[in-house]
Amino acid sequence: MVANILRELEDESHFVAFVGDHFRNTQQFGDLLSCEVTVDDERLKWAHKEYQQGVREFSIRLASGDPDHYKRSGALLRALYRIKPIVAVEFDPLIEEFDTLSTPIGTSHSDSQYALSLGRTFSTYHNELLAFAIAYNICRMYEANPVDVTDAYIHTMCVYLSSSDNLSADSLYMIFKSLMAS
Repeated sequence: MVANILRELEDESHFVAFVGDHFRNTQQFGDLLSCEVTVDDERLKWAHKEYQQGVREFSIRLASGDPDHYKRSGALLRALYRIKPIVAVEFDPLIEEFDTLSTPIGTSHSDSQYALSLGRTFSTYHNELLAFAIAYNICRMYEANPVDVTDAYIHTMCVYLSSSDNLSADSLYMIFKSLMAS
């Protein structure tokens, strides 16, 4: 049985700690790229209020008053991508200085190219990438047969979120619903 993470996020202190830890974790780059992420906890508190408001809006419009994980994930994604809690990202070495030909022994060129590609995407779309990642990963935890998305899909989602600063929670929940129905 999955913990009800989306309900736990209704508590502000849990939201700030859980989302903040997720946004500060840079282990996805492995040993090849080092990155320090600065997250503004005040923005996380603001995102929490936006998340609660999104869930309440769905609750008012639904006959049951209890939004499902698609709607809650959509509200979470909307709150996080709009508020942009990450205020700084610093790579060491700088992305422009990362040389995929000078990687540690045992690291393939394709692994270093992948790390560089991920680093470039993260450098440009850090808020959008992590907002989608946390909302998507939480949503899929509620699914019996979760769907994996490709790196190209994630990049496209980042561009979509970045180019539209006022998407509705309705449109975002429909993305999760349609993804999981595949």
